[in-house]
Amino acid sequence: MHSLSPLHRKATDLSAHTTRALRLVLAAVLLKASFSTGAAASLHHALQVTLQPESAGLAVTDQVSLPEPLSEVSFLLHDGLEPELLEPARGRLEAGSTVDGPVPLRRYRITFEAPVTSLLLSYAGTLHHPLAVYGEISSSRQSSPGLISREGVFLAGSSYWYPVIGRLPVSFSMHLELPPGWLGVSQGTALPSSTGWQENQPQEEIYLVAAPYQRYAVTAKERRAEVYLRKKDPALADRYLQATLKYIAMYESLLGPYPYTKFALVENFWESGYGMPSFTLLGPRVIRLPFILHTSYPHEILHNWWGNGVYIKPSSGNWSEGLTTYLSDHLLREQRGEGATYRRHTLQDYASYVTRKADFPLRQFRGNHGQVSQSIGYGKTLMLFHMLRSRLGDQLFITGLRRFYTDYRFQAAGWSELQQVFEKVSSQSLEAFFEQWLNRTGAPALELLEAGVTPTEEGYQTRIVLRQTQAEAPFQLQVPLFLELDGASEPELHLVSMNQRQVRIEIQTRQRPLYLSVDPRFDLFRHLDPGEIPGSLGQLFGANRAVAILPADAAPEVRQAYRQLAAQWQQRQPGLDWTWDTELQKLPGDRPVWVLGRENRFADRFRPLLLEHDMSLDQDSLALAIHNPEQSEGLLGLVQGDSPDAIAGLARKLPHYGRYGYTRFSGPQPSIRERGEWPVTGSNLGLPLAADGDRQRQAIPRHSPLTKIE
Repeated sequence: MHSLSPLHRKATDLSAHTTRALRLVLAAVLLKASFSTGAAASLHHALQVTLQPESAGLAVTDQVSLPEPLSEVSFLLHDGLEPELLEPARGRLEAGSTVDGPVPLRRYRITFEAPVTSLLLSYAGTLHHPLAVYGEISSSRQSSPGLISREGVFLAGSSYWYPVIGRLPVSFSMHLELPPGWLGVSQGTALPSSTGWQENQPQEEIYLVAAPYQRYAVTAKERRAEVYLRKKDPALADRYLQATLKYIAMYESLLGPYPYTKFALVENFWESGYGMPSFTLLGPRVIRLPFILHTSYPHEILHNWWGNGVYIKPSSGNWSEGLTTYLSDHLLREQRGEGATYRRHTLQDYASYVTRKADFPLRQFRGNHGQVSQSIGYGKTLMLFHMLRSRLGDQLFITGLRRFYTDYRFQAAGWSELQQVFEKVSSQSLEAFFEQWLNRTGAPALELLEAGVTPTEEGYQTRIVLRQTQAEAPFQLQVPLFLELDGASEPELHLVSMNQRQVRIEIQTRQRPLYLSVDPRFDLFRHLDPGEIPGSLGQLFGANRAVAILPADAAPEVRQAYRQLAAQWQQRQPGLDWTWDTELQKLPGDRPVWVLGRENRFADRFRPLLLEHDMSLDQDSLALAIHNPEQSEGLLGLVQGDSPDAIAGLARKLPHYGRYGYTRFSGPQPSIRERGEWPVTGSNLGLPLAADGDRQRQAIPRHSPLTKIE
């Protein structure tokens, strides 16, 4: 399963969660296939499924077609389902040992007197795993590996609701018998009778979702969009139907034909953000957030090319989430002229959450387990693809994407296959590029040591000294430098190869240089210069050590609410300590500090800043982070809630607003009213080269988006 793109960036309570988490948990217990698993080999399940939601009941007959004649077949099945071999009559079914995991499993073996190419099984029983909370405290969410209930049905490969035979891909047809008024959804194409589904292309698993749905559909240019809602809402459905067709058309023009016959938005009966082949399963609140249509929804549609069209090779690392984020979340921002801002936010997240101790090579990323893995697996990966695009140029980059999709559609591929494809289309070796960004930890940090201009007979010579300051060995970089020239309409771009710790550059121009900028569009994965990072809540949440100061003079119920907030945050940030404001004479100077509550004796120092931004200590629930003027690299954070309920809501919500410098909420279940970033003070990677260089700044040209929405 795929998660939604990081929703905390979109100011909601729902955060991204582990890609295919439930399935990968059980990967270790899968039996080895008892036959060859070549790329073309697959199983086919012809399923007759009866669901009884009132009793969590499931009854199935399954005609399994094997890829070659076999005398023995082994499989895993949910232990709550009792199998019976119907055909061939002379086969022998034996139950084996149980397997522990999120669902109880049992091993089975069937032996035959002579090799067979198909077998008919029936199995029935109950399958009901109640929703449970998992994940970090700040981003906890409910999920189930398999659930049949009167509210709805969720079955996936993680449910083991059908016999799992080795690691072979599967195709299927599925006929459904459901309660009156219920509809079932799976990947693929609806059967002509509309009582089931089929998918003939190899799949990683088989899904079945069912509930008393209202179905809406529209077809345009042979592409079918569907919406399944739990209550009638034709206006909401139409917005999603039109968005579905629009985004499928956009990605087809960029990458190639959509791999399925439909895409469906399906409303879940708990808050979720799952992406399955040809449909997405979203929670009822998420569906109705107005920005989801233009942020996370296209992300889920694109996963049908990456992850559900080209599969992830498990041994290689997860390239899909970062590529999908780059071509959805990032691309949509780039279409609005905000690509550089998105990339700066990505680098800012890395700076906030990824310490040297917590860092890991990108090749080891498997799924999103929290903010560190998200900053690497999504953020660093999207920057890798952006740097690859910058190196090859847009046309070769797009050609490589299309070739990768064409060559590996409905097959598993990894980083090595990606590298090989881009090497073929570009006719160049990319070994050093992929080796560096996949296998090294850390990031380069750039310092502009020197820049000066000398008049020459031909015009002007600009001398630049650039240094990598990180503790690790130098990275191999293509550093973009922009030189603003007197009388020019836009800055001049120079790409500088930097393979050593320090490099000297000389640039000859006819016009007088005015200003030099080093990587102003944030095209490199790197540590940001301090002047490029405004104070943010995320820097406080990502600190190894911090202290929360609680208001001792607040009302008892308010004190208790702040104490619970601190305890909740300690579970996601073990280096966070807390104390009462009456126990301190001054703010600590050796670590970031949270000041909690308007009643706090240290809260007044924020008052001038709040007045400047039309906020007040005397109203609203709010949170903000500023650089501590008494510390060169310290941070101060303020949190205040209108009521104990509002404080509890802030405890849950604020970690999802880590990018922002200030936020303001209203109501006991605090709703966001305002959020924003403090101005960036100015990077040390930009330098005026003439007395009037600062006064005649030229706009840095933006990247043209890879494609546009028609």
